[in-house]
Amino acid sequence: MGTLTCHYKRAGSEAPDEVLTRFRTLARRHAGGRVLDIGAYQPDDLLCYRNLGSLALVAADARLLAEPPPGAEFVDTGLERLPFPAGAFDVVICRFALCATPDPCRAAREIARVLGRNGHVLFLEHARAPGVIGQAQDQAQRMLHGTRHCRLNVEVVANWQLVGLVMRRLDWYWPPCYARAPLVQGVATHPDQRYRQELAWLRGTEIPGGKP
Repeated sequence: MGTLTCHYKRAGSEAPDEVLTRFRTLARRHAGGRVLDIGAYQPDDLLCYRNLGSLALVAADARLLAEPPPGAEFVDTGLERLPFPAGAFDVVICRFALCATPDPCRAAREIARVLGRNGHVLFLEHARAPGVIGQAQDQAQRMLHGTRHCRLNVEVVANWQLVGLVMRRLDWYWPPCYARAPLVQGVATHPDQRYRQELAWLRGTEIPGGKP
């Protein structure tokens, strides 16, 4: 599959340093155990890992192959069908990845599948803005359809929620240039048992091990 080609990964169009630093700090705080990193493209992206049990790199920039972290495994695969068993990872790091996949919702579902029950997804993506700006993104995406790999109007938070993940943290960043899409970083997890029981109660259904 190679590197995911996102607008924010191109020379001269990178995300602001403060946003990248904030995300790396978040990754340093949470990433440990079995880690799946999707979309690493700068050497500093891989310096935040400590106490690793294993590290799988998907869609990483080819430049990172020269000096990989000890024990890292580079895996050439698409996000719509990850070659890992269910619950394989404690943490999934996702950088500017959903925008560059043909089916963002299917990719999000695969990420949720390989995430352990108590695991965390840490994501940094550009997203569709609300209101007039979002409508402009939709129009631009229709005009550019088929001419670029990076989708302009991915509903990032909605895709995570559609596959059953719960948002534990969300931080938005609005670039000063109106032509740039807003950035969102956050932490998503599987719902805990109490949440699932309350949701089942609202729906009038039952879940294994719970009450209606």
